[in-house]
Amino acid sequence: MRLEVIREEKLYRLLPGGKPSSRLEASGVALADDTTALIVFDNLNAIARVDLSLKRKPTNRLLPAPSLGLGFEDIAIEQNVGRVLCLIEALKDFNGALRGFVAEYEADGGRFVRCMPLPTALAGANKGFEGLAHARIGGRELLYALHEAHHGTKGDRRGRIDVFARKRDGGWKPSRSIRLPKDADLEDYAALAYRDDRLAIVSQASARVWVARIDPETLEVVPRSSARYSFPSKHYGNVEGIAWLASDTLVAVSDRRKSDQPKRCAEKDQSIHVFRIPSE
Repeated sequence: MRLEVIREEKLYRLLPGGKPSSRLEASGVALADDTTALIVFDNLNAIARVDLSLKRKPTNRLLPAPSLGLGFEDIAIEQNVGRVLCLIEALKDFNGALRGFVAEYEADGGRFVRCMPLPTALAGANKGFEGLAHARIGGRELLYALHEAHHGTKGDRRGRIDVFARKRDGGWKPSRSIRLPKDADLEDYAALAYRDDRLAIVSQASARVWVARIDPETLEVVPRSSARYSFPSKHYGNVEGIAWLASDTLVAVSDRRKSDQPKRCAEKDQSIHVFRIPSE
């Protein structure tokens, strides 16, 4: 089944100072509320606020986000305290080990709060975390971090979600891992979103979105709850961020077209999209 386009727009048309030559390599999106998207980029230390009407509004802006590295892979929001969490794919810690890091900023004003490592040791700089989601379940504050590396037998491309729980010092400790089922065997894993026990994972290379339900008690994928959706056309070759707007609506953002991709991908790159999930 194919996702249905509700509306979409190039990001440069929505942000102050934007122009066709602007490099807005969107890599992640989260929703501050039902009218505002927060977007991160893998080439900028900044967070964009964009009205979901996808019109150029005075509230649309690009906020600085100082970080240990250049750019972010994904973004999540902690609604209770009012924090924005930005994922850094991989950095070396004090012992030389590669780890993902999560930088936190105040939702109002963007003031830097802290940057904490994720405990999982990574095999390489390009074998890190690609997606991030935040949840509060049973009184616990959890992070879902999507790991793009292969974790199964040879030829098994399934990814893994590492779940971390908040520690008292503000850091993160391992809670469990969720091995994705066989029907989530995608060419790569670019981002994830979690809302109301529903999970969405986007694959840039496969140009697909996989959705399923998560059992809130076991934190496992509910059997036979999953479905896969393709994008409306072959022009969507760079979708790299995803968020739930409603149970049947997804917000996505697209990275910049790569030089080895078909020219048609430039039509939808560096954009924000709102899709409807078709009824079965």
